[in-house]
Amino acid sequence: MKNPKGRIFELDFLRGLALILMVLDHLAFDLYALPYWFPNVDHPLMDQIGRFGLLVSFADWRTVLHYIFATLFLLLAGIGSALTRHPLKRCGQLTAAALGLTAVTVLGDLFFDLGITILFGVLSVMAVGAFLCWIASLMGKFGTYAALFAGGLIIVAGFCIPWYAAPEYHILRWEYLWKFALGTAHYGADWFPILPCAGVILVGYFLGKTLYADRRSKIPFLRDKSCILCWVGQHSLGIYLLHQPILVGLLFLFVTIFMRG
Repeated sequence: MKNPKGRIFELDFLRGLALILMVLDHLAFDLYALPYWFPNVDHPLMDQIGRFGLLVSFADWRTVLHYIFATLFLLLAGIGSALTRHPLKRCGQLTAAALGLTAVTVLGDLFFDLGITILFGVLSVMAVGAFLCWIASLMGKFGTYAALFAGGLIIVAGFCIPWYAAPEYHILRWEYLWKFALGTAHYGADWFPILPCAGVILVGYFLGKTLYADRRSKIPFLRDKSCILCWVGQHSLGIYLLHQPILVGLLFLFVTIFMRG
């Protein structure tokens, strides 16, 4: 399988791997939520699915893996911002995708009460990070090191809040959106606050500008290669936007066919 011109094997591969693991993580949460989506379905398999989802979603190893691959995904987003030839277009695409996802999930909760509202998820912080990377790009080489410095400060600020111990809100109030965005309050399953996540993206921008200044793979014998995970990495935005509707649709179809008489 040939790699499209201009693509970097290890970046596409790692992005694809991180995305697949993120999809599996979301699937585990969907399985945990399934009994709550169908409270009137009395079937022993429903309870087993819910317990399995609960076991995976709240396991210590899952939490560790979540942080590892979420960090990897954000670093790769920053590297992508460093390598893009159209930074403002990238900002616009990510902003539109984030706003669209928020609108869809809000409407989904409004009509079906699924508990899926995303106010400041990974796409939101990627849009903010892409904008900050664009500002850094306007400053040339100085901006590269400024991004590293600013990214480090943002990460430290996130731990000082600390974002990982932020209180979780279960009632949506739009005036609290800035808290969800900064990281002083937690809302929703998909939550990636600016502090510290945007800092990780800026560090990724620095890595992209320094390690991939030649825009070539650091693994010479893989420079023209590709694989299925590379393909996933090359289409990460579309797959991310579509994976949850597909997963939820398949689960609803499964329940309708096998659990309802």
